[in-house]
Order: sequence, then C-alpha cells, then structure tokens
Amino acid sequence: MSSEKPTSSIKGLEHVAIATPNPQKLAEWYLQHLNFAPLLDTGATVYIKSPNSVILEFVKADNVPPNPQIRDAGLRHLAFAVDHLESAHEQLKSAGVQFEAAPVLLPGMRLFFFRDPEGNYLHLVERKTSLV
Repeated sequence: MSSEKPTSSIKGLEHVAIATPNPQKLAEWYLQHLNFAPLLDTGATVYIKSPNSVILEFVKADNVPPNPQIRDAGLRHLAFAVDHLESAHEQLKSAGVQFEAAPVLLPGMRLFFFRDPEGNYLHLVERKTSLV
C-alpha cells in the first residue's frame, strides 16, 4: 500500500454562478442575446454554455442586494470576446440592449459596457492580441 498522498490538480474554472430571482428568465436572456447554448435546467438551477465552453450557472437568489457599482468589492463583470466590436454592439443594440457609454479605448483593446436585465455588468472586448 502506497503512503503517497494524491496530488491535487486543479484543472481550471468549471463555471461561474449568478444568483437571480428567476434563473430560467435570466438564462433565456443570455441564450437569446449572447450566443449561449442550453446545458441543463433542474428547475432550481440552469446551466448554459458559451461558444468557447464557458459555463454559467443561474441559481435562485435568496435576496436581492442593493445595486452594486462596477468598482465595488466582489465579482463585478463578465467580459465577452468579440472579433468585431461595432457589429457585436449593433447586434445587441438592435435587440434592445442599452450600453453604458461610448466604447472605452485602452492600449491593445476596446470595450463596450452594458448590463443584463438584472443589472449585472457585462462588456464586449475586442483585443489586438488574445490573452490566451
């Protein structure tokens, strides 16, 4: 019998959870507007997957906190990579998504901030060079 302890090997991030009063309704918005695909709906929890296999879990919220701002402590935004910032912006805008302001220009990237129907911060990001 070996006395070696198994080594812990974290493979990576499996999913990100978003608490919401209505998991099905918010998940449906992400499916319709952000090109996600359905994975699993347990009735209490909904899992959806992005085209690059990032999984979001929508869980039933116990309470709704006051409106957090972009720089408050905690998880503050999800960023969606795009190849063409203007076309992604126009597609969402034509579907009724309201954006916070004009695009933000930073060295090597451009961003457009917006919120989902429950006020969670999201943004589109177009980079000259991918992070991965």
